[in-house]
Amino acid sequence: MTALNTQSILAQRQAGGFEVVLENSLASAMMLALIDENNVMIIDKAENNPTKLDNGKPVWGSVMSLSDNTARGLDMITNPFCAAGATLGNGTWMVAGGNQAIGYGGGALNVAGQPTVTPAQGPYQDYDGRLAIRLMDPTNGNSGNIAWQDNSTFMKTPRWYPGIEVMTDGSVLLIGGMTGGGYINRNYPNQDPAFEGAAAPQALAGNTWAAVSNQINSGGSNPTWEFFPDKGFPPQIMTFMQNTSGLNTYPHTYLMPSGKLFMQANYSTALWNPYANDETKAYNLLDDMPDQIVRVYPASGATAMLPLTPENNYTPTILFCGGTIMTDQQWGSYTSPLDSLNLYTHAAQKDCSSITPEDANGNLVSGSYTREEELPEPRTMGQFIHLPTGQMVIVNGAQMGTAGYGNMSWNKINGVNFEGLSNNPTYQPVLYDPEKPMGSRLSRDGFGISNIARLYHSSAILLPDGSVLIGGSNPHQDVSINMPANTSPQAFNTTYEMEKWYPPYFFETRPEPTGLPSYILYGGATWNFTMPASYMGSSANYKANNTKVMVIRPGFSTHAMNMGQRSMRLQHTYTVNDDGSVMYMVNPMPTNQNLFVQGPALLFITIDGIPSSGKFIQVGTQKQGGQIPNTITAGAAPKVLPQGINNSKYDAIPEGHGIESFGLGKLIGIIVAGVAVIALLLLGLICWRRRARRGQTTKAAAPASGAIYGMGGYTTNGPEYKRVHTPSNTPFQTFAGPGRGSTGTFDTYKMNDVSAANTPYYDNPPRLGTPQNGMPRSPLMHETASLHSTTQGQGWGEHQAQGDVGEQYYNNSAYSDPSRYYETPGQQHMSYHSSQSYGGGPRPDSQSYFRAN
Repeated sequence: MTALNTQSILAQRQAGGFEVVLENSLASAMMLALIDENNVMIIDKAENNPTKLDNGKPVWGSVMSLSDNTARGLDMITNPFCAAGATLGNGTWMVAGGNQAIGYGGGALNVAGQPTVTPAQGPYQDYDGRLAIRLMDPTNGNSGNIAWQDNSTFMKTPRWYPGIEVMTDGSVLLIGGMTGGGYINRNYPNQDPAFEGAAAPQALAGNTWAAVSNQINSGGSNPTWEFFPDKGFPPQIMTFMQNTSGLNTYPHTYLMPSGKLFMQANYSTALWNPYANDETKAYNLLDDMPDQIVRVYPASGATAMLPLTPENNYTPTILFCGGTIMTDQQWGSYTSPLDSLNLYTHAAQKDCSSITPEDANGNLVSGSYTREEELPEPRTMGQFIHLPTGQMVIVNGAQMGTAGYGNMSWNKINGVNFEGLSNNPTYQPVLYDPEKPMGSRLSRDGFGISNIARLYHSSAILLPDGSVLIGGSNPHQDVSINMPANTSPQAFNTTYEMEKWYPPYFFETRPEPTGLPSYILYGGATWNFTMPASYMGSSANYKANNTKVMVIRPGFSTHAMNMGQRSMRLQHTYTVNDDGSVMYMVNPMPTNQNLFVQGPALLFITIDGIPSSGKFIQVGTQKQGGQIPNTITAGAAPKVLPQGINNSKYDAIPEGHGIESFGLGKLIGIIVAGVAVIALLLLGLICWRRRARRGQTTKAAAPASGAIYGMGGYTTNGPEYKRVHTPSNTPFQTFAGPGRGSTGTFDTYKMNDVSAANTPYYDNPPRLGTPQNGMPRSPLMHETASLHSTTQGQGWGEHQAQGDVGEQYYNNSAYSDPSRYYETPGQQHMSYHSSQSYGGGPRPDSQSYFRAN
């Protein structure tokens, strides 16, 4: 299939907008995943797609080339309808589970609950997919030409809508699912929460795996779990899956720093140790979801772990936005929701709530959810995508109803059964910025609106070019491409168009770093890369200090989730070279492998909000391939990196960049202007005082060299003041940037204490108490050798109406260091404290100066 006309594509392109880049994906993109930098896998359920393979089978799997936006079909065997997917630690793609073989119209050919590995005698020639494990090895030649290894490896029990999580050894954990059924995972009333409909429920203790399998197969629910590759664990029910019976398909799972699994289903939350099947009391203290909002399928709220960063100490926070609230009765059963509830008029939820279960060391932090803010409109089937800026975007979904389809009385309109259970599509993305204050993190200003509804069975992933690829949408039991137009409620066709959403940074000039690695290990040595001077320009200092090194796993996209999606920002430092290039030193992955498990990922370098293209790398090992499970020994803990080294030649601030909501340039201008005004006022006050002194009949004689400095205060015999010229390479700076030092500070020596050559009163280089050029060291010198022993010193004073810092320094032991140096994370802060008093009253002002990071 050829891409769209190039001229029409270029005409549509704009930041924040959508563009259809492929008209026909061959298979509707129910599932989407990035194979490598150039290829994307597209997987559909087995259905009657118009494009056929040479053997006559309809295409339900394809590979899209990102280099020319074309697609080619894959010959798949088993039905992957509502499977789970992930990459093993060695880079092998795995898609597990699915549904039974089907015929025309999507009807099942096998008896529900009786999985089989034999081919079905039907029009699509599909096998039962409920036991299937499909594998694709991208390392075996050209990944764009690799077909699935299908129908050769199987799970122990059937799983339709299972949960999945990759473990630190590169294996996967498969959780729960249905054996048959459809809308939700129960009969109604719910009399058999574990197995749902088993003819004779039995205790599992002492049963063989075969007996347990038979019991599962005789019901509709599978509350057990298993590893792939198999680790020999005996069959057990997970209590959490039994307690959440009904609304626990595609449970949300996130591996925690402790190695436990954070799990959310129905409106319940838990931490679970899979190796011990342990849900101890301490780990059942996590709160229910606020308002009992359901976020799992088919309510399908947008869910993601926030980026793990040095600032949050790699502490995991999971965010949920949207979803649905319905009564237990309204949810109905396997077949459908309550028929009397018209989901086309039932609004989804706006709420966004987050939870931080553990810290980076695996200690329980909080069992409580935090309400963040509300979405601009209700949304079900919304989907979070991590961006290389550290932000996340929500795409796809609808305002009304839920995921799924059914034949209801209320969705049959003018004799046509619409089947889909949602309406009022949400066509505009919403950005979530975790670095903004809570309450102002969501926005969609300037974002375009797609003209394609992305409802049930739509998908989205981050691409290496930093765009978001969006596909799918098929709210039908089988393909339907002739739904009536201009109806209310709206009808929707099966969708094959693939489109990109372009984040605001997309059309900016992109960084092109050199020396990026092909792998990043756990712990051990740092690694380096370089940015050329041609990109960094005169703002190299600023850009180097506003760089993010992002490692992102895009995940496996299906049903409004990206299974395994995670992003991490690595610690780095830098040196701005004299030629304007910048050398970066970056720490490896943290030694706790639970934070970001081994396997393929994308590496982005984002400079001042503009990312490079993502490079496909391997995390944890030097290359893809090898056996799984794979135990990795971490290196030494990453070291504390030194502060970045700026260069005074490249201290410009980029126009229009920096603080997004206000503009750092404007803020700098205001601060500089404010400092200038204050300086003028101080100078005016000095001049006034000098004029006042000129009118006096007497004046104190100048003290001899070595006399007490700054004595006399603001009396008729008060001292003169001289501004201290700050050296250009002083480490102290105001917001105005590097080299802008103590603007508005003054020496407290009388004019005649300074040499005739007006030598600035500071030591250069600092000798900490050692006279220089015949001049004694200023008593206001606050520096110590431990603070910065290789930079020029600075005498600090303050000219004010009701006190003299020099006198306070001399007379008051509390002012042994008038500037009160202290540190906060990420910056050194020097501040005068207005709480100190002199002469019977508080000091009237307070000045602060910041040292460069």
